[in-house]
Amino acid sequence: MSLKKTVGLAIISLTLLSGCSTTTTRAPKTIIKHQTSIVDHRTTADQDAWSAARAVSRANAASAKKLSQQNAVLAKASTEANSQSSDLADQRESVKAASQAAADSASETVASQAKQASKNAKAASESTAKTQTSSANQTTEHANRFSGNTDTAQQGVIIGNKRSKIYHVYSQHNYRMAGKNVETFNTEAEAQASGYRKSLR
Repeated sequence: MSLKKTVGLAIISLTLLSGCSTTTTRAPKTIIKHQTSIVDHRTTADQDAWSAARAVSRANAASAKKLSQQNAVLAKASTEANSQSSDLADQRESVKAASQAAADSASETVASQAKQASKNAKAASESTAKTQTSSANQTTEHANRFSGNTDTAQQGVIIGNKRSKIYHVYSQHNYRMAGKNVETFNTEAEAQASGYRKSLR
């Protein structure tokens, strides 16, 4: 090997060694920023689709609002129906109670009327019987009065009836008396002393 080559190698080695011994510096970091760009570019098809979607959304909102209103109306109608049903049930119970009371009252009235009718019939029957008895007695008395053989209008004689204890004078209303009942007096005082009273007719 030649001297020149040896010296050249030595210099290169020293240079390399001196370069390794120096402080190494770091290269600066490269910061990369990402920026997003929104490209607002609508096509005619996109605009039509967006308009259709918006129209459908508005229709759905209107339909939802209408359904909500209908639900409110139905809820109100249901409440009113329940209230009317309750009122009808109360009225039915009231009518039933009134009907029962009327039936009871009618039954009591009929029973009372029947009882009163029975009393009236009994009273009428008794009255009829009394009337018939009185009529028979009057008929008998009339017959006795006018079918007897003694006339009460005898001047100067006072005729008394033993059965009735009544005396008659000739100036009074006269009738014929059965001979078995006749009692004669000379004066009214004598008849009264015997317990007789003067006839009112």
